[in-house]
Amino acid sequence: MKTILFDLLLSQPSGTTKFHGGGEYIKTIFEYIVRNYSDKARIIAYYDNKNFLDDWIKDLIHKYEIKEYFISDTSEIQGIFKQEKVEIFYSGLPYLYHKSWFPEKVIIKGTIHGLRSIEIPHDEFEYKYLKGKERHKCQIRLIKWMILKNKISYKQKFVDGFKPSIMLLDEMVCDSEHTKYSIMSNYPEQVWKSINVIYPPRKFVKETNINIACSVEGKFILLLGGDRWLKNAYRGLKAMDNLYSKQYMNDYKTVLVGDISDNIMKELINIDKFVFLGYVKSEELESLYESCDIFVYPSLNEGFGYPPLEAMKYGKTCVISAVCSLPEICGQAVYYVNPYDIEEIENRILHASEVKIDKLQVISQCDKILARQTYDLKKLCNLIMGGK
Repeated sequence: MKTILFDLLLSQPSGTTKFHGGGEYIKTIFEYIVRNYSDKARIIAYYDNKNFLDDWIKDLIHKYEIKEYFISDTSEIQGIFKQEKVEIFYSGLPYLYHKSWFPEKVIIKGTIHGLRSIEIPHDEFEYKYLKGKERHKCQIRLIKWMILKNKISYKQKFVDGFKPSIMLLDEMVCDSEHTKYSIMSNYPEQVWKSINVIYPPRKFVKETNINIACSVEGKFILLLGGDRWLKNAYRGLKAMDNLYSKQYMNDYKTVLVGDISDNIMKELINIDKFVFLGYVKSEELESLYESCDIFVYPSLNEGFGYPPLEAMKYGKTCVISAVCSLPEICGQAVYYVNPYDIEEIENRILHASEVKIDKLQVISQCDKILARQTYDLKKLCNLIMGGK
């Protein structure tokens, strides 16, 4: 019976974020493995017992009698290896480990969720999402980036910085074809014996028992990630503001989820047309996806791209970035846009308001991806447990 050591430490809160995408990914995989493999393999899990971990995960551990270790730092796994004869190690976020910590015979497996730090370390509007001293520090960093970004040596710094995570893995999982080929492009010196494209688990199944009325009345555009420059809400907001100023789409409101800086709000001329909701619970977000007329997602970088699928499952017309993995996931069922071009974003949104994409086409593409996600979850867990 094989012994697998499973990383739950990185599923726990990170910084001020209690729940994060990588953490939910890890917990979904852990649940499937425990329920389906606990009688076929010896599973050991570790996490920080002084930090939050979902009660349902703890209940799962106790129900299936999974052996657990409590650590507060990834380096402490070395102590587990001294006590246990581990054959397979898996982390859903293998970014804080060093190869030297692992015994030679342990097979190290992990999932790489894109190369954001290499592909897009900064954006010229990044500072707009900040305030005070942090805004000023960001502006200084951006000046340096603008001067150096086209130099090979500058990009190489980011490539070298991510290299330990790439070198760590004996078997690598990528969340999209884009991520796979980005890795191969940035690390051509590696001999890739095992690099698998496996879509992340689905999390878009509609909860039929949830029936929360939408808090926004009338037709509206939905934008996400107001506090994250990578999600590029600033350019989306500016595009809509420009359309309002040109007297287009006056029967629409623009709804933004996620906090937004006062500096960005002050730039908007037609402020009465915008609704800023800040953080919302998952049930309310679901109602927004279901009720919006158009979903706009001008993200600057994605390893996979969950949000468009959240809207597509309702047949919504989406305007999204034509970058990274998004065309792979959304196919021909959305309108694509250059996320750096505000005028082009205006153009596509205006087009989407007058010519909707056929709902059946949108739902069909979404269902295709959801079906693969269900299949790939089984495939991933089998791969982690030593199968093929």
